[in-house]
Amino acid sequence: MTQPPPPTRRVFLVRHANAGWALPGTRDFDRGLDAAGRDEAAQLAATMAINGFRPDRVYCSPARRCVETLEVLSSRLGPFPAVDHREALYLESHQAYLDLIANDHAEAGSIMIIGHNPMLEDTALVLLSGDPASSEEALGMGFPTAGLMIADCAPGADPGEPGNATFIALMSPVDA
Repeated sequence: MTQPPPPTRRVFLVRHANAGWALPGTRDFDRGLDAAGRDEAAQLAATMAINGFRPDRVYCSPARRCVETLEVLSSRLGPFPAVDHREALYLESHQAYLDLIANDHAEAGSIMIIGHNPMLEDTALVLLSGDPASSEEALGMGFPTAGLMIADCAPGADPGEPGNATFIALMSPVDA
């Protein structure tokens, strides 16, 4: 009897919602969401709820605007089963994002990363590099604030490897 193939592994990439400008003497890290950003995050939560998008694990930058985006999502969708704040998502390049996807994805059926641009856009471009038309469709206008990109990785394929993901959708509060 043959074993059924493992399920497709899903990656949700979320750019934090719109943040206010840094006030004099305030670090970039400490910029919180503004009113528009709170609305964007609420719209993102509604989109996720309607579509049944619920990741098994969440990795979130500890920057205030990312944490506040996660808080809005959690308040509307309920708490996520596993949340891990990773400083690398704020401090390092897109390679830190790809490393999370490659190394930690096997523990969960789906993961969501809440982070920053340009790292998210660069991560998406690497994941979708096997299909340039999908890359252009997904990111031709950039990665919007409170944007949600969804990509699937085929069973047995490493989702952290360039070109191993298939573009599913890029959703934005502007589209709602």
